[in-house]
Amino acid sequence: MKVKFYAFLIVAVFSCLPVGTAFAYTPERIFYMAKDKEKEGIESLKQNADKIDILAPQFYVVSTDLNISGSVSQEIKNIAKEKEIKIMPLVMNYKFMQGVIHDLLSSKTAQKKAIDFMVKTAKANNFVGWQFDFENINYKDRGRYSAFIEKTAESFHKNNLILSVAVVVRNADYKDNDFYKNWSGAFDYERIAKATDFVSIMAYDDPESEGPVASLSFINESLDYLRYKIPAEKLSLGIPLYYWEWALNPLVKITRDGDNENLDFIKETFNSFSVFFKDLGSAALIYFDKNQTHIVWHEDKNSFTAKLDIAKGNNFRGFSAWVLGVEDPGIWQSLSNREGL
Repeated sequence: MKVKFYAFLIVAVFSCLPVGTAFAYTPERIFYMAKDKEKEGIESLKQNADKIDILAPQFYVVSTDLNISGSVSQEIKNIAKEKEIKIMPLVMNYKFMQGVIHDLLSSKTAQKKAIDFMVKTAKANNFVGWQFDFENINYKDRGRYSAFIEKTAESFHKNNLILSVAVVVRNADYKDNDFYKNWSGAFDYERIAKATDFVSIMAYDDPESEGPVASLSFINESLDYLRYKIPAEKLSLGIPLYYWEWALNPLVKITRDGDNENLDFIKETFNSFSVFFKDLGSAALIYFDKNQTHIVWHEDKNSFTAKLDIAKGNNFRGFSAWVLGVEDPGIWQSLSNREGL
């Protein structure tokens, strides 16, 4: 009788709630900030703070001496505090040098020093935690990297800090190529997800693309592979905000990290037209310069919304967007204010 009564009570409570009032799903919104775009990032932060949950500045590096250096400016910390935005800095290996991360993973002393630094710095600056953005790791260091993550997570959790990891995506267990051996192969997704609070998957920079930075097919293939390796509630979908530009005939990539300011310059300077490819989930600006055709695969409101819909449709933890200050202003129309959620 008690079981039936409690079941009846639960149903009654849920039926009395206004539709859409209580358990609305809201993806966690992480926006990265890069040192070379700090000024632009701060301006965007000021204008769009009410649509950002976590700010993730890529401002800390492990140098060749295996010490961590870096800082977040007082201006950024003041804005985040005023707007109630959490700060979760990234720490990376200097210039993504493989030797630096290999040496760190080979030294227990250096690892302990790094962990102690991050805990102390987070407490002193009111950071919620850190994200590892170590890249260009040899696949043979996979076990060492996972062990370092586990050791860090244990220390962070004891100190009420979160640890997340940005990972390069792949769609197979092994491929005999440089991309696997030096970029994607080092990530043991299941082991990392188990140890950390969440994982930001860098579902962009498709290594085989001759067009968009991240087509929907590339993202979905990556997610199909990761589906049973990273729980949805721990997965933050990486979304690129920059563009790739190609010259045609012959096909040559001439820009890898274009921003909206340059895109506006192209539109104002050259004869151009725009097309949105729904199947690719990407916008293309085509223009002509000196008898050469150029195509700029970029992110706009439509492409951003398409990727946001993937995160929502899969009930992911949220998304991680790279990088604040280069984006098409139209993307913000896809996001509601935090106050209105």
